[in-house]
Amino acid sequence: MHMNERLAIIWTNLGPYHMARIDALKPYFEVQAIELASGQRKYQWWRGESDASVYTLTSGDAEDQNQFLVAFKLWRKLSLLRPRIVLVPGYSSLPALCAAVWSRTHRAKAILMSESNYEDHRRSPLVEAVKRVLVTLLFDGGVVGGKRAASYLQRLGLPSDCIAQGYDVVDNEYFLSRATRCRLEANDLGNVSQTPYFLFVGRLAPEKNISTLLEAFRQYLNFGGTWSLVIVGDGPLNKALTDQASAESQSRTVIFTGRKSVHELPPLYALAGCFILPSLCEPWGLVVNEAMASGLPVIVSSSSGCVDDLVEDGSNGFIIDANSASTIALAMLRMSQLSSEKRTKMGERSKEIIADYSPERWSGEVRRIVNAVEKGKRG
Repeated sequence: MHMNERLAIIWTNLGPYHMARIDALKPYFEVQAIELASGQRKYQWWRGESDASVYTLTSGDAEDQNQFLVAFKLWRKLSLLRPRIVLVPGYSSLPALCAAVWSRTHRAKAILMSESNYEDHRRSPLVEAVKRVLVTLLFDGGVVGGKRAASYLQRLGLPSDCIAQGYDVVDNEYFLSRATRCRLEANDLGNVSQTPYFLFVGRLAPEKNISTLLEAFRQYLNFGGTWSLVIVGDGPLNKALTDQASAESQSRTVIFTGRKSVHELPPLYALAGCFILPSLCEPWGLVVNEAMASGLPVIVSSSSGCVDDLVEDGSNGFIIDANSASTIALAMLRMSQLSSEKRTKMGERSKEIIADYSPERWSGEVRRIVNAVEKGKRG
């Protein structure tokens, strides 16, 4: 790999997670970032400040764009930029396939960025066979979040030595430094709550399993639990979930904050007692990274893609069955009954684990795979 080799990296819409990864690549590549649309209703990213070169192909939300037009614009932009390496976001959309085909026809190396796990959905043998053909023909290597996604890419035909991990990272230092500062300021002002709370951050959508979390929290209170539950986010189930909390007489102990920007999250992480992610389906779960970088113990469902890599059951948190409200309630009770010293120790272990899941690790893994494919291990 030559220093400052031109690399194009493509995402639907850029947010803070993406910018942290782009900035980590800039010392080693001439990075050209391409976003397919200026917005995305699903996430409503706020990009933040960066001096990276960013090209936006279409104005408006990604959900409203004609995918053929986006693919055409992407092909034209890649032809103008002429990158030697192209990082492609998946293989299921027309623009992603367009980027991979462009790479093949222009002698560039195509690196697949993937979060998919085999367990994410029910799989059709025919569809999996088609995916295997696409992946093996179009991609030289892959970068994934962790063990489950790496295993899936191997099933789809990429050799293990052409698969890197470390894709799912956040700016750990940002969350650590700001959470630490928030705790110090709260201590100085005497504003630290005497009762910690469970914290959830994410979209209020069916796959996040918040309805079961509310039922589990009701059981937790019946068991004698004293913590409250703070739910951060917005989504299609907002009204249904607030109605459920009110109907179950939890309105005083369940707090819905609405959507919060990345700059508004550190105080919430800082003063929480534990982070909880009860998802039924979660390719990774970057909010777990944020919580761990902030020094929190975590309760994470076994259906979350990050759980094999980030959660040591009993050490930095607990692993739960997303389908069992009683199991979730007991884990919450167990966590809240620990001493503050024990929870602090668990939070310290979280910080130790997440330190290896950083933008710097992602950058190193990308460089390793680029070196491997340029030496002819693929294609």
